[in-house]
Amino acid sequence: MPSASSIFSGVTRIPSSAAAMLRGLDHRAELATLELGEAREHATGIAALFLISAVAALLTGFAVNLFIAALWWDTPHRLLAVGAAIAVQGALAAGAAGACLRRARSWRPLPETIDQFKKDSQCLHELLTPPPR
Repeated sequence: MPSASSIFSGVTRIPSSAAAMLRGLDHRAELATLELGEAREHATGIAALFLISAVAALLTGFAVNLFIAALWWDTPHRLLAVGAAIAVQGALAAGAAGACLRRARSWRPLPETIDQFKKDSQCLHELLTPPPR
């Protein structure tokens, strides 16, 4: 059973712990705001590059298919030529999609804010834990 002095020593630490917690939350909110701005720029950049590359790839693929069909149309190997074009374009599309997924999965938003919250939690735990006897 805890003694009265240990209970009161914990109570006296509450105001200082609350003040430290409020200051920490204010600083973490500022850090989160900065990191959200960086995350928005990162996501916007990825989206813009993806859109540009997707449109360019579609237009290029369409033009390449027309070129291959026109080039090989009068030969007996036209199905082979169009099939090879399909295979190459499919491999490029799969590679680009894989790279996009890897990049999206490896991205960790707000890394500094999360790290600071972990440190804050550890600090508050130490402040609120009664000292050993």
